[in-house]
Amino acid sequence: LFNLRLRCSALEHHTRCVAPISPTMVSDDAMQKTIKYSSLGVLVLQNTSLVLFMRYAMTGDRPKFIKAITVFYGEIFKFMASLVLCCFSHKSLIKGLQEIWTECVHKKKDFAKVLIPAVVYTIQNILLYVAVENLPAATFMVTYQLKILTTALFTVVVLKRPLSKQQWIALFFLFAGVAVVQYDQKMSEDREKAEIAKSLLNTTPSTHDADDLENAFTTMLSGEWNETDTGLVTTTQSPHRKAKGENSIIGFISVLTACVMSGFAGIYFEKILKGSSVSIWVRNFQLAGPSILFSLLFALGKDNKLIFKDGFSAISVCSNMMQGFDWAVWMTVAISALGGLIVAVVIKFADNILKAFATSFAIVFNCILAYFLFSFRPTMLFVVGACMVIGAVFGYSIYPYRSTHKPLNVEEGKGMEMKEMMDDEGKEKNEEEKPLNSDA
Repeated sequence: LFNLRLRCSALEHHTRCVAPISPTMVSDDAMQKTIKYSSLGVLVLQNTSLVLFMRYAMTGDRPKFIKAITVFYGEIFKFMASLVLCCFSHKSLIKGLQEIWTECVHKKKDFAKVLIPAVVYTIQNILLYVAVENLPAATFMVTYQLKILTTALFTVVVLKRPLSKQQWIALFFLFAGVAVVQYDQKMSEDREKAEIAKSLLNTTPSTHDADDLENAFTTMLSGEWNETDTGLVTTTQSPHRKAKGENSIIGFISVLTACVMSGFAGIYFEKILKGSSVSIWVRNFQLAGPSILFSLLFALGKDNKLIFKDGFSAISVCSNMMQGFDWAVWMTVAISALGGLIVAVVIKFADNILKAFATSFAIVFNCILAYFLFSFRPTMLFVVGACMVIGAVFGYSIYPYRSTHKPLNVEEGKGMEMKEMMDDEGKEKNEEEKPLNSDA
């Protein structure tokens, strides 16, 4: 009877400890997985469409526009979209504004945390421009992919999220594959420009043709760009830039520092999103607010000659800032702002490493589309790089990190507890028998 009571008490204890899995928990988990993979797919499409629209907006006889100012307008788009989405999530304008007011005004310390990634992204953009001015475009594009590895490093250090050996190998393959793909794309563009220049030089020389040749070079060379976490960085390179002198040490230090800051800012923002109950739309609103100011100051500092060429009056400044903006440029700005919102959803329901995989896959997908839409002609290097990226995607997902310590299941727990209780029972009986034996 005593043993039976022990067994019943142990079974009752485990029945109370193990909570049943409700259908609501299963449905919530399925919903989060759906949002996770859907947002990753949308991010791939957004990155691909952004590249295509940006390339269309910067080629041909279209009017020139100030590239740095597009980041400023993109942050305004993101600011307004976050406000609308916050109110839409509450299904009430008043409740949405009340939540934003509470999180931004009454919780100032929490709001101050969002200023850190905003400042870091601004400094990162400045460093990228410095790197572009001091490194060849191909070297810059390849080196900047180190942000994939810095993001993984900060994931382990800051978020304490371990990665398996296979996942680290997949990340190195991803870095190498993206670098090879972008290098091959850059070489293909250079070959195309050389062919166009050769065909123009073979025409009848005249003053008008010389002007056309110079304009053709300007148009082609102004189309070199690279995408960053907060917007579009344009690397306009003059054909005579090499004569002005490049400092490769400054360029490498700048791009490496930008990679570190990119990884830190992404992981820090992920920690903010997942470490509080504040909605992602409020966080985007808080991030876009200071980013509007920082991006405007950055544009005014970089392109002040173009913005203030007609004086300092508000009308002339606004007119110069809007110069060259047509439907294609506005569409590019809107898609870029949409990308910021999608990235927040990806970070909230997935992580920064999966975001890096999605953007890397978008680069390969964009090159494939460029083969059909533009004159991009890939070589064997592109095929090798694309296979490395696709293999890295599958390798990272197939071999997740698994703890070396085997978790204890419920049945094993019951057996061990019953064994301990039986051992205690035996010890008590032995202690009771010892006095009896001594009396005897």
